Amino acid sequence: MSIMLREIAQQPEALERTLRAEKTRMLRIGSRLRKMEPRLIILVARGTSDNAALFARYLLEIMSGIPVSLAAPSVHTLYRKKLKLRNTIVVGISQSGEGADINVVLESCKKSGALILAFTNDRDSPMAGIAHETFLSHAGRERSVAATKTYTCQLMLAYMLAEALRGGSFETLHRIPEYARATLGLAPAIESVVERYRFMNHCIVVGRGMNYANVYELAIKLMETCYVIAERFSSADFLHGPIAMVERNFPAFLFAPPGRVLAGLRSLAQRLKGLHADTLIISSEKSVLKYARCPIQIPIRIPDLYSAIPYIIPGQIFAARLAEHKGLNPDRPRGLTKVTQTL
Repeated sequence: MSIMLREIAQQPEALERTLRAEKTRMLRIGSRLRKMEPRLIILVARGTSDNAALFARYLLEIMSGIPVSLAAPSVHTLYRKKLKLRNTIVVGISQSGEGADINVVLESCKKSGALILAFTNDRDSPMAGIAHETFLSHAGRERSVAATKTYTCQLMLAYMLAEALRGGSFETLHRIPEYARATLGLAPAIESVVERYRFMNHCIVVGRGMNYANVYELAIKLMETCYVIAERFSSADFLHGPIAMVERNFPAFLFAPPGRVLAGLRSLAQRLKGLHADTLIISSEKSVLKYARCPIQIPIRIPDLYSAIPYIIPGQIFAARLAEHKGLNPDRPRGLTKVTQTL
């Protein structure tokens, strides 16, 4: 078994550790943040952590009502522009906390008057030294280059921050590790279909709302571990042109949780079936799974708001197993290292 698969299996326990260890401090900082009455939240990240930031953008805006922006690091690193950041929260997200460009952005934002929070897996990292408050993703050491457990722990920290900002309870969050355990049980079903994609060299990944970040995350996992060209789309954007590239047996991967996004994704799945696409759908809902050539049925009905963590796990398993079927090592993607330095 690859290290990546072993680390995927560790996620329920890592999520529980993160929630338990950071709960008290997050509640404390939540009181401070509410008194601050922030007018804006800015998220700073790269790679997989940037996908976690994309999720946090949706979540924080929905749960707190505060506008959220994803940072443009080049504004700080290349163009050296100083922003007006009074009453602004800036959150750096990085598994290592060592990304030079992310830390330059945080330093710049700190000098501009922002309150800096850090989400990282290393309490002794440079990012932690810059931040006013650091919250750890208690994932333990992640040895596989492809991040899995640090990604989902970052999502858990985003849930905790969102609850803290609105003065809510963390009780509902304790169900997320159980949801994650349930979806780990899908490994045999995924193994039964992964061989058909062994010679796939391009595909699309589609979703919306709370799973839009997972669209990016599954795509990056397919690109870095399986060397597949994976295009990622919101289901709404996909209908504005890109659907024209779909032909018979074109691989399409859909995240379709219950809730507000389901009707649109069900309509898209029906249309893809009419185009004879090779559609793999991750969902608990039979009304959309019936349009899949390869249905991956989530065993329990998870509310859309809390679906992001459990829904990415089948995608992680699929990418790791597909890499193995292609004769590749998912733990050591070519040309990549665990820490990537850019400016």
